[in-house]
Amino acid sequence: MYKKIFIMSLATGIFASVAGIIFNRVYFFAFEISFGKLVNYGTLVGLNIAVCLLAGFGYWAAKKYVPKKADIVFNISFTFVSFLSIYFPMTISLPLDIQNPELFPGLVIPMHFFPVVGWFTLKPIFLP
Repeated sequence: MYKKIFIMSLATGIFASVAGIIFNRVYFFAFEISFGKLVNYGTLVGLNIAVCLLAGFGYWAAKKYVPKKADIVFNISFTFVSFLSIYFPMTISLPLDIQNPELFPGLVIPMHFFPVVGWFTLKPIFLP
């Protein structure tokens, strides 16, 4: 079971990374603003895969410790943590040399939900 969870976590991380990269490009073309110093392909891929692997561990732990209610406990927890994670980009103070810092939250806040959306999208495929 843990191998399937690991593979699904990697697939979800890749899915969320691709979604993040696409959203980053769309945001760039829509507003002609780049936050490449802060949000680049390496950080998008690395963070999405790390978050999804951590989520996979959380799902495995939920399956182990609360097997009958693992899905609901994990789904609520993952969604709650995703909402909590948007606090950081809303409160961050960007350096003065960054152009249009007020547009930064509009770029990164939606990206915080790509791992959880990816998990909910791919789970029925990998873990029916």
